[in-house]
Amino acid sequence: YTRSPKWFNNKNNNIICNSLALACTHVNQASYKHRVGVRYYSTRLPFTANNNPSEVVSSFLIDKNLKPVFIFEDLKNQKTKDRIKEQTKNLSGVYLILNTRTLDYYVGSGSTNKLYSRFYRHLINLTGSKVLKLALHKYGIDEFAFIILETLTEVTTVENNKILLDIEDFYLKSLLPNYNILTEAGSSFGYRHTELDRIKMKANYSDTRRIAIGNLNKGKTKRVETLERMRQSALSREKVQFSVEAIENMKKSSLPVKLYNLNTNTVFGEYNSITEASKSVNCSQKTMTRALKSEKKVLLGRWIIKLQ
Repeated sequence: YTRSPKWFNNKNNNIICNSLALACTHVNQASYKHRVGVRYYSTRLPFTANNNPSEVVSSFLIDKNLKPVFIFEDLKNQKTKDRIKEQTKNLSGVYLILNTRTLDYYVGSGSTNKLYSRFYRHLINLTGSKVLKLALHKYGIDEFAFIILETLTEVTTVENNKILLDIEDFYLKSLLPNYNILTEAGSSFGYRHTELDRIKMKANYSDTRRIAIGNLNKGKTKRVETLERMRQSALSREKVQFSVEAIENMKKSSLPVKLYNLNTNTVFGEYNSITEASKSVNCSQKTMTRALKSEKKVLLGRWIIKLQ
């Protein structure tokens, strides 16, 4: 409760104006009372001329003590979509998607030039949050508002991505949005597993576990009926029929080879391809390729293989 927006409101209305600074423990807490710890990289504005929120949205923002940068409603209107795209250009930040019917909401973040794509993904294409998708199917897009809580003008990179995630994490822990499955900020953007995580993953796929997985079907016998069905399926499988043109193209790209008798150094045979040579001497193509790459080019102790 002591980290909820209402608590901040009761304690000091001015403190909420610098939300990220509250999350940073290395700054002297006394500075917030005198508004010294100003954040220069992030922007939060009071309602601007283009922000005319509905009564429901206004009440929600007052109740949560939020002062967003932008508020967008009537989301299926093309002009609204264009406005979101234009006003979030070159910005990164934290957004909130509000269900104006139930007052449930979702909090997320977008890196530079990704806020519009986050809006489109969640509310138009419905390929983002599954919880949001179900809610949109039930209530319709007219019952939702897209609110930009805070923006960053700096380009968000792998190095400074933590700043954005810290801001998002503050809102997640303060507002506890019930549309979010996870209540801790994070994304795949520039993410790397820690050494401890990698050790744990390696342990999960240790030799012991691999052997255990391999032994799951070892020694099991199939019923006669199952084997017969597998046999019939293999026999009835259609063979791939290549056209004459396709065969000619394959021949052009194949490598002709020549085999010499190892002892007499006389020509044993000439072949249009490694495949043809392998069938002639009953040898695998892999063995022939390996012999070709070797220094002495000896094949099976009987021939010397060379490209023509």
